[in-house]
Amino acid sequence: MLQRRLSTAISTILLFTSTSLAADQILLDDGSLLKGSIKQISDGKVIMDTAFASEVTVDFSRVTQISTDQKHLIELDSNDRVVGQLTVNEQGQHQLTGTAFGTVDIDPKRINTLWETDAVQPQNAQLEQQYQQEIEQIKTAQAQEKAKLEETYTAEVQQLRAEREALLDPWSGSLAFGVQGASGNTDRMAVTGRGELHRETANERLGMYLEINYAKENDEQTENEKLAGIKLERDISENYFARGSADFEIDDFEELDLRAITTASLGRFFIREPDLIFKGFAGVGYRFESYSDGTNEKDPTAVFGYETNYNLNSRLSLFHDLTYYPSFSSPGQNYLLVTNVGAEMPITNDEAWKLRASLRSQYNSQPALDAETTDTNYRLNLVYDWD
Repeated sequence: MLQRRLSTAISTILLFTSTSLAADQILLDDGSLLKGSIKQISDGKVIMDTAFASEVTVDFSRVTQISTDQKHLIELDSNDRVVGQLTVNEQGQHQLTGTAFGTVDIDPKRINTLWETDAVQPQNAQLEQQYQQEIEQIKTAQAQEKAKLEETYTAEVQQLRAEREALLDPWSGSLAFGVQGASGNTDRMAVTGRGELHRETANERLGMYLEINYAKENDEQTENEKLAGIKLERDISENYFARGSADFEIDDFEELDLRAITTASLGRFFIREPDLIFKGFAGVGYRFESYSDGTNEKDPTAVFGYETNYNLNSRLSLFHDLTYYPSFSSPGQNYLLVTNVGAEMPITNDEAWKLRASLRSQYNSQPALDAETTDTNYRLNLVYDWD
């Protein structure tokens, strides 16, 4: 009888030993026995590869017994590390075998981390995974930023190309003309014409004009005036520009054979928007006047002025400018003041044809002997614009 019990016990021990050598195994608190290959213990979890369910994860706190069929790296709660094989002896005591210190007893609750000898420590593997995820996130963000930059670059290049194409032909101009007539008690005929030519680039503006005004009433001339001028502006910075101009005038009824004014000035944009431009300028110049009675006037002069253009809406634009020329010799007594104000309105869908109403007033503090100090002209002209 004793021999039979001893044989049974030995068989049980041999069976348990052979089973433990065949695979890692863990016994849970509900009596469940899991066999397979323990991959790691980390963060209070046991991860085991099993034949019936592939990878299984259970709480390490539920494990009552654990054994391995080969050595593992083990980190204890004291941060000490040891290499050995976990076994359970006949008394149910956990032991580490094959360590550098031989066989030692161990409490499984002290195991903080366990991993295979040829694997990376789970914490390091987790950090590596987080690192790789961060790298992938950075790469994704960089790719998105690159795509956004490429999109912005493409849009800017297209805009620059459009602006460049517009600058390939920077010239534009206009022709304005008007005719007025009457017959009967009074025979009257008046003709006015003005041509303008402009060249505008990114930082330079050139403008030229020629204007002729002629009127006749009852076979007598009542107006014979010719105006011409040129103006060049070149930007120094975003708001400041250098300005040079020359204006010429001939007026029979002012007994003016020629008035020529040349100036050089510094200007500033106070408002520079697509629908509103307001700029001022100040500088020095030279004024020459020759009259029909043979007298001439030559004076260095200062120049002060402003110009504004306002697109009130798509159908109406307003303009106004004023220029003041005081003589250096007697600025309070000898000066010339010129102002223009008006409005334009397109009358065709392509906006090539417009109607322009304008008023030009010129005040000369020292006019010719029989001339008025103020000369004012009202105009209503048909205008043709081209770009």
